[in-house]
Amino acid sequence: MPVSQSPFALLAAESLAAWGVGVRLTASQLPNTAGSPAIYGLLRTCGVLAAIAGTMTLTGCGSPEFDANLAAEISTASANVSKISGNRKETNPAALESTIRDAYLDLNALTERVRRADTESPQQTSPATTLVAMQASEDDEVPAEPVETADESATESDEPDDADQPSDADQPEAETSGKFDGEFDPSEIDTSEDEIVEPSASDWRNAELVPTPLPRKEIVAEEVPTPLGIPENPRVVRKPPITPRTRADVTSVVPGGPSPIAGSPVVASPKTADAEANESPRIAASPVESVRPSSDALMSNDSNADGTNQAPETVQHGTQILDQAVAAAETAALPGTGLGGPVDFTKWPTPEVAIFVTGQQHGYIEPCGCTGLEHQKGGVARRMTFATQLRDQGWELLPVDAGNLIRRFGRQAEIKFHRSLEALRKMGYVAVGFGPDDVRIGVGDLIQEAAAEKPEDAIYASANVVLLDPSLMPAYRIAERATMKVAITSILDPESLESTLNEEIILGDPVESTKAVIADIKAESPDYTVLTFYGTEEAAQKLVREVPGFDLVVVAGGYGEPTYQPEAIEGSKTKMILTGNKGMYVGLVGLYKDAEMRYARVPLDDSFGDAPAMRQLMAEYQFQLRDLGLDNLGLKPIPHPSGEKFVGSETCGECHTTAYDIWENSPHFGATESLVHPGERGDVPRHFDPECISCHVTGWNAQNYYPYESGYLDLDAHTHLHGNGCENCHGPGESHAAAENGEIEVTDEQRAQLRAAMQLPLEKAREKCMECHDLDNSPDFHEEGAFDDYWAEVEHYGVD
Repeated sequence: MPVSQSPFALLAAESLAAWGVGVRLTASQLPNTAGSPAIYGLLRTCGVLAAIAGTMTLTGCGSPEFDANLAAEISTASANVSKISGNRKETNPAALESTIRDAYLDLNALTERVRRADTESPQQTSPATTLVAMQASEDDEVPAEPVETADESATESDEPDDADQPSDADQPEAETSGKFDGEFDPSEIDTSEDEIVEPSASDWRNAELVPTPLPRKEIVAEEVPTPLGIPENPRVVRKPPITPRTRADVTSVVPGGPSPIAGSPVVASPKTADAEANESPRIAASPVESVRPSSDALMSNDSNADGTNQAPETVQHGTQILDQAVAAAETAALPGTGLGGPVDFTKWPTPEVAIFVTGQQHGYIEPCGCTGLEHQKGGVARRMTFATQLRDQGWELLPVDAGNLIRRFGRQAEIKFHRSLEALRKMGYVAVGFGPDDVRIGVGDLIQEAAAEKPEDAIYASANVVLLDPSLMPAYRIAERATMKVAITSILDPESLESTLNEEIILGDPVESTKAVIADIKAESPDYTVLTFYGTEEAAQKLVREVPGFDLVVVAGGYGEPTYQPEAIEGSKTKMILTGNKGMYVGLVGLYKDAEMRYARVPLDDSFGDAPAMRQLMAEYQFQLRDLGLDNLGLKPIPHPSGEKFVGSETCGECHTTAYDIWENSPHFGATESLVHPGERGDVPRHFDPECISCHVTGWNAQNYYPYESGYLDLDAHTHLHGNGCENCHGPGESHAAAENGEIEVTDEQRAQLRAAMQLPLEKAREKCMECHDLDNSPDFHEEGAFDDYWAEVEHYGVD
């Protein structure tokens, strides 16, 4: 493959054009091109890329000064590249990739000045300039020109003859297919009432195009058991069409409506009418995860012959066994290690104050539902239900979050950041810390959420993160509940950062910052002091040993489950608990005036129903993505690494008929339909959400959530790309299909090469499948032997 067509070179070229050269560079706009350090750096980078690619054109760069300087830079860069790699025909692709990457990354420091120059220009009238990388040499193979077909030669003005069109009466009745059939028409959505809803904070400024980020290390997710394999009859069952609705209509999402939201179960007990009037329901029992005795042990041989009834003495005996198991679990924990069994917090005396601890949400504002909500934990809707139950029982809550609400950067991440903070405020959070992904978004977005006119209105508190000015955000919070005063602060460990901070964000030394804040906290004489720490457990332990004075340190940043009990830290009086990953758990810390603190981890499973306020917020989030659209989310299609284009699975099925039939009867076929008509939480469609679309249509990058050129972009316009189609695994097949159909002339050798390029060997299929069947969406796919079970359901080979 020519270096200029390598995945990174194409990505670098595309991003450079959209990011650094936002308008036409003309002499009238930037007369002193050669004297501008920013433009000089841009020229130098373009020169390096051009020298490596062989030939490079800058569409829209009309300045003579620019062209002249570019030619000089190409000449200089060519010489430098020749020194490094010798003859270009013998160039080491890996070395060139590295050179491209270095040149591309060097541009980061210059883009802000170029962007400012662009936006201040009154002559900006064109979209982002496209940087096209091409390479042509005598050694490169020139593909045969495609034969123009009737469809390709047709103009936009050509209209079909009405006489040739069948009447409505002749149209056959639509069959249930599992593929979107037009019942939901986005054009019918009435957006006239949208303006009555208060806009999100992220709507208060114009959208900014953000380049597709380079791939980052993925977090290893917790494995949650899910059902094995694909159903025997996986064809998607059609659901009623979505009724178009506006944001104002979402207020109907309340219990008791047409689609009631199940509440969290409560413990039932016989009560008189008077008792029911005066008592609120008990808190739902905390799941006892692994200590509940089996049903066989409870039933034993004392059940009736038909197995339908149980003797009272057996029921009583089973209850005693369960109570004994719970009690044993509570006492089995080893305080020094945090090990042991689960703790049932419902048996606690009501605490003076209960600290409600979360963290490391990592973008999982709600479970995706791909494997069924009963198999997934987490989500702000369940979290609010749990907090409401505790408050209804008279518990004084202090909700605290250790940070890292998001996991990506770009427009959608900014929106999710603001929506997450909106959710935390609705739940009454008193203190929130920063994670490394939070501080990657714009400083303006951070200040918008963190700055407060009055200290009591602040939600962020950090000892070592400063946004522009220390006066904009408190270093700690003091919260008084009942008879207790609790102090909370946070630390972001610089070692947890994976990218350079914006120069407007100051990150202080953890030890020195902690020493300063603990001195101020002690002056307040709190009853209990909490430090939330984003980083490794080892770093947190080292910090509290060096800076004593904290009763509890809450650590986010690890990727495992939280322990059952607080862990003692050797050489310190501070206890440590973990948040776990993806916001799947809540840590409850019960504080008592005259007794030791108590702790329980509570998994947010499907026993907690969705709080209506959070369901409405989730709907608002999806509507916001819909209104912005892919363009305003900064998702500009980029070329596929192969250079090919997508044609859709039906084209594949013209020759691969058996394989197409198998695909058509698999869940992959109805993937898009499952977003338009979701089975669970079906009140709001999710085909506006790039994080959902990427695995539910054809022609997207599954892990980085952006479309390829010729891939799916629109529900109505790209029906041929509905579903998770053949080309997502085998690659785009335009040239292969054209060669087989005789649309282009190719040699036998070229035809064989095109066929080979579309083949996916079975030994590589599992890795390809895991781009969508990852630990978040299909955890059981990673179990030993699971791939064989999945493959058996979709097994197919070549042409019939």
